[in-house]
Amino acid sequence: MNRSNHVMSALVLGIGGLAAPASADVFVPHFPVTELHSVQGAFSAGSFAAAGMMGAQGFSNASLPPSWELSMISSCTAQTQALGVSIWPQGCNPTGMAVALRQVTSTSWVAAAWADTDQASALNEMVTSLQAFGSPVVVPIFGQADHWVTVTQITATSSGGSWLVNLVKYLDGGPPGGFDSNFNNYDAGVHAFSGNTWRNFFFKVATNINPSCDPTCTSDPFYSRYVLVFDPPRGQAHPAIPAVFANAPGVVQGGMTEALAQTELWNALAAGGIAADREIGSAIRGGVAGPAFQVNAVLPSGAAWNYYLVPIVSPANTVLALVQLAAADGAFEGIHVLSTPAQLTPVTRKQAEVLAARALAPGERLTGGALTWNPRTKTQLGTSPTSPYYEFDAIDTASQRAGLVRVALHRGTVERVP
Repeated sequence: MNRSNHVMSALVLGIGGLAAPASADVFVPHFPVTELHSVQGAFSAGSFAAAGMMGAQGFSNASLPPSWELSMISSCTAQTQALGVSIWPQGCNPTGMAVALRQVTSTSWVAAAWADTDQASALNEMVTSLQAFGSPVVVPIFGQADHWVTVTQITATSSGGSWLVNLVKYLDGGPPGGFDSNFNNYDAGVHAFSGNTWRNFFFKVATNINPSCDPTCTSDPFYSRYVLVFDPPRGQAHPAIPAVFANAPGVVQGGMTEALAQTELWNALAAGGIAADREIGSAIRGGVAGPAFQVNAVLPSGAAWNYYLVPIVSPANTVLALVQLAAADGAFEGIHVLSTPAQLTPVTRKQAEVLAARALAPGERLTGGALTWNPRTKTQLGTSPTSPYYEFDAIDTASQRAGLVRVALHRGTVERVP
């Protein structure tokens, strides 16, 4: 069964009403998915339970069991233990959650895994799950066993016998405002990313499973593997759907600036297919682009990831969404639509320097101060590409680096390391 809905019309977005350049197919679940969050966060299976229940809702319109978070975790743990001892949070691993979901839905949820050299097959199966089966995909992000999301939509264009994936949307199952065990943020609201951003950044092999053995939990069957939990047809083999997870088109040549990121925002959103997304388009309609910030970030691989962060601001001066545009050409990379418009007052670099100076010891001085974000850094400020931080070196009287001082862009919170 093909679950694609052909999108022919575009929504008017922001100033000027820019339309998407081409039509695309939108792969969605059988039923709408309502955002759901756990109470338990780091070192727990809470986000896994919430993501699983959102998946069950999207595939079979399943109702929430009483005390759903506790009951799903308990069921998953029991099913996992029936197969042997597990080091996953609360003893609940992907196989156990798949069985727990089968019991709730009477359908055929499965857990599948691929080697760390075969991301392509895992990504192809993700597309197949929504395009052919109408099943949301439950997946860990950042390589974290305690951070699960539900992929609820993939937007793609048919290209020479395969699909060119333009957009991946997900809902985070964790408690909003909390952090997983590696201090990655759990966020409320809709997240959408270009295919390549999803592939490079979010969809990682599971390596952070249990602090007692990380990063060497090699005995676990899911360690260092790409993991999906989804609901395929019972007992039916299915062909893989080849897909390419691509960059969005660029909108400028010769490099970006903060001023260009602000003025070119709507062109980038249109070129990236956001103009064809009704949910996001409705949420940001009437907003305007606020001042942009250049972020010199790092990918999980350690490679440089430079982008501009641009807020979309409502007439009431609240932030509706935060958008990432590629520093090289302004291509759309991601958007986080906040569940509720928020008052966010970003800290300038000069203000950040004043705040950071308060964390210095006598005789120390500051250098650096670039706005950055690094998913491999454990920081109490939390880690999310839409919540970057300024990072300064603290230099002592002998001109040696004595530590780091970080200042959060959105809150001005200061952290000294060490």
